[in-house]
Amino acid sequence: MTKVLKFGGSSVGSAEALRRAAAIVREELPGGGLVVVSALRGTTDLIGEACGAAGAGDLPAARERLVALRDRHRRVASELGLWTEIRSTWMPLFERLDQLVTGMALLGEATARGRDSALAVGETLSAHLAAGCFGGAFRDVREAMRTDARFGRARPQLSALREAAAPWREALAAGALWVTQGFLGATADGLTTTLGRGGSDTSATLLGEALDAEEVQIWTDVDGVLTADPSLVEEARPIPRMSLGEAEALSAFGAKVLHADCLAPGGRAGFRLVVANTLRPGAPRTEILPHPPAREPGAVTSVAYKEGIALLRFPAAAGLEAPLDAARRLEEAGALRFGLVSSPAGTLMALRPETSAATGVLASLAAAGVGCESGWAVVALVGEGLRTDPLAALRHLAALGQEPVGGLLTGSSTVSIAFLVPESRLGELIPRLHDRCVVAPFQEQP
Repeated sequence: MTKVLKFGGSSVGSAEALRRAAAIVREELPGGGLVVVSALRGTTDLIGEACGAAGAGDLPAARERLVALRDRHRRVASELGLWTEIRSTWMPLFERLDQLVTGMALLGEATARGRDSALAVGETLSAHLAAGCFGGAFRDVREAMRTDARFGRARPQLSALREAAAPWREALAAGALWVTQGFLGATADGLTTTLGRGGSDTSATLLGEALDAEEVQIWTDVDGVLTADPSLVEEARPIPRMSLGEAEALSAFGAKVLHADCLAPGGRAGFRLVVANTLRPGAPRTEILPHPPAREPGAVTSVAYKEGIALLRFPAAAGLEAPLDAARRLEEAGALRFGLVSSPAGTLMALRPETSAATGVLASLAAAGVGCESGWAVVALVGEGLRTDPLAALRHLAALGQEPVGGLLTGSSTVSIAFLVPESRLGELIPRLHDRCVVAPFQEQP
């Protein structure tokens, strides 16, 4: 059985964290397997800042970041007793990073392609260090991860990825223990790309699909997927088993544990996706299954929310052309759209700007007379029980009482219902919904 383990930046961010991860690898992969690691915590930010400074022509500021990066990596490697062993491997990578930012400073521009090449250094430094710590062999993910050439947000080319991963399947099935980078890919011409937000998790699940893995484990700093945000709900608890549909809905509506892009490979390939806590390896985990566990009819598994939502209101006279054009412009600028509801009374759009470019588009629409309101949040009740008892959603909405609801959002999912409320109400509303609507997910039907 091939198994893939992925460790995020917080799970490999220090010598202590790497030792914990090494113990997990020994426990989970005694017969070999694949480990995917992110850059050490803070590395991606440092490299991004260096690129930004270089692109603005401030090479000294960029090099300050690179010195901090080298010092941090050397300190962690020394604490692990690996500095002497890894120094000769790392030095060309540090030199490559310096060359990249120097080139950006000379050009006065940090291109998306150049940033991807620079960010790849951080991931590769981490993977070499983890390989030495875990007792595995480093293997460059760019051998297998084939993508298109959209630098900064590359999309995987699944058939090419599966073909390139064939030697990996054979070696791992024979018992090899390999450590590779997350977040990275390469075009057919060998140019380095990155997968964008959630790219390390997505790397792990894409590789799990290509390698015919039976299980992919995402090791993070929380006890699996929880029934609510623990910062708002003290009684939030891990969900032992959940469906892919529930995980997709939670990701779409704000849960931070998993990015939506990392879930699709599990749906296609049918492997188990496990979320576990590096800080507490023995704590409860969440298994995300390709086939939904049986739930009580009407049962809600979790409540999720996303802040920073803006509402756009278009009058009926605008028809659909104006809101659809606005949606296109906003999404191209980096906004996330959470809902578009049209009725004879007009059209309501809910979105989160996410980028300065999207904020600019939003401001231009408001200046053109489109009704724009900020300070909203989207809240979702999620559970397979809603699929078997659709009317339960209406009963659960009774828990809202006299809350000022801005609108209901519906879509293709039958396992969730979402609505808009003022951000100021989240602190009181989320605990109340959790208390009144969330059924313990371990109360599954036999």
